[in-house]
Amino acid sequence: MDKAARGQLVDLPADECWQLLTTTPVGRIAWSTSTGPVVVPVNFAVDGHTIKIRTAAYSAMVQKADVERVAFQVDRIDEATHTGWSVLARGRAEVRYGEPEDESGPEPWPRGPRSATVVIDVDEITGRWLNPGER
Repeated sequence: MDKAARGQLVDLPADECWQLLTTTPVGRIAWSTSTGPVVVPVNFAVDGHTIKIRTAAYSAMVQKADVERVAFQVDRIDEATHTGWSVLARGRAEVRYGEPEDESGPEPWPRGPRSATVVIDVDEITGRWLNPGER
């Protein structure tokens, strides 16, 4: 691709970041461990200014991310047009057990017991849009 034809990165306002989070069912949660960062793809749901992830009560996410700061990232990239967007949310995760499986919670894709819900209380959200020219 010609360097002159490359796109520009545009910062997104918080309300647009929240709206983009609702357009895709899969994101990545990241947390720190003593051996380094861990990043796991998960399906999720947005509920107000929180992100909900259902998981097994014995998962590494439940064991390590409870009451810790985590990052959550979602993106959509079009390789053909070299466009896309990325949203990064940060906040404190809390594990809840026995949450009712209602319409505000995520529908887990993998089979198996999902008795824990990781709820990320987002306190910082940023996003960027990569477009080929003026937006």
